[in-house]
Order: sequence, then C-alpha cells, then structure tokens
Amino acid sequence: MKNSHLVHSLEFNDHYFYLRLAITTIAGLAIAGLLTLFMHILIEFSQQELVQGSRANFLDFVRVKRDESSQVKKTTPQRPQTQAAPPAPPTPQNNQQNMSDVGLQVSIPAADANITVDIGGMIGTGDGEYLPIVKVAPAYPIKASMSNTEGTCTVEFTVSTTGATKDVEIVPGECLIVFARTSISAAKRFKYKPRIVNSEAIEVPNVRNRFEYTLEDRQDSQ
Repeated sequence: MKNSHLVHSLEFNDHYFYLRLAITTIAGLAIAGLLTLFMHILIEFSQQELVQGSRANFLDFVRVKRDESSQVKKTTPQRPQTQAAPPAPPTPQNNQQNMSDVGLQVSIPAADANITVDIGGMIGTGDGEYLPIVKVAPAYPIKASMSNTEGTCTVEFTVSTTGATKDVEIVPGECLIVFARTSISAAKRFKYKPRIVNSEAIEVPNVRNRFEYTLEDRQDSQ
C-alpha cells in the first residue's frame, strides 16, 4: 500500500515538473519574442529619427555656373616711331705735316709741373716711315720739385721692329741727373709705328727725345 502511494507520488511530481518546464519554456519564448519585437520597434524608431534629423540638417547646395566669358580688352601695340639715323660723324682727315729734325714741342702737365716733350728724330712723311703712337709724360721728380729745379733731359733709344723702344739711355751733357731716371722710364713706354722697307719692319737707331721740366709756380711768377 505504501509502495503504490510512493509510485503515484513520483508520477505526480514528474507531471508537475514537465508542466513547469513547458510553462517556463513558453514564457521564455514569449518574453524573447516580446524583447525582439521591442528591439525591432526601437530600431525602426531610431532610424526614423536619424532620417528626419538628417533631412532637417541637410543643406541644399546649388552650384551656380560661373560666367567665364570675361571681357578682354585687346590693345593694339603702337608701332614705334622710327627716328632718322643721326648723321655720320665727319671722317677726320689724316693731315700729316712735315716735321723738322729739331722736332715738335708738346706741353704735357704732370703733378705741379709742366713737362715739355720734344719729339726728336727723323720722322719723315714717306710711306713706311716710323711714327710715334704713344708718348708717355714722365712724373716730375719730388726732389727736383722741392728744390725748385727745372731743366731738360734728352734720351736716345732704338725703335724696334715691333714699335717698342729699347736701349734707352741719356745723352751725355744734355740731361740733368735729377731728371734722368724719370725720363728713361717714360721713354721705355713709348710706342711707335715701325719703319717698313720692302714690306719688312726694320729697326731705327739713334732716335732722340727731349723732356723739358718746368715748374708752373715759377712760370706764373715770370
């Protein structure tokens, strides 16, 4: 009797367990379905708000076509006025004058003194004769200037085939010693057109040049 009652009690508990399990399962499914539906509604509502918000904040940009046809003012360059060419300068005439054996005195001031260069030598006017191109005036010696010394100095040299001077030396008795150094230095820088004979340049020896040293102060006082 007790055993049958125990079996019946166990069967009743089993039925009750299965019933609770079924109810719990159905309730869980229902809750899960409700939660899914709620989430779906919430998502749909959020998307609608996002769409409405994006529409409300959307700025309508309208691109205006720019008129690029700007007016360009064509400027025609003015033709430069042609000016008449200046008249050609008159051609200097090469007037060669006959020079004597004594030579031509040329006054050349240097420092505080007048230095007269005497172009000596036989300078002819025939074709191929040697001619002076560059004549350098010597500096007035400081010692002679301080002592108010005036005078002349004659040098002698050879005009080479290139027109330069060589073998420059003073003529004894025709040069104050104080003017010798500057006179020789100046004569060495002379430049000549060489003498041409039979289409060949030849040397010209014994060419003389006299330098005259005169102080301006003493000249004015006289």
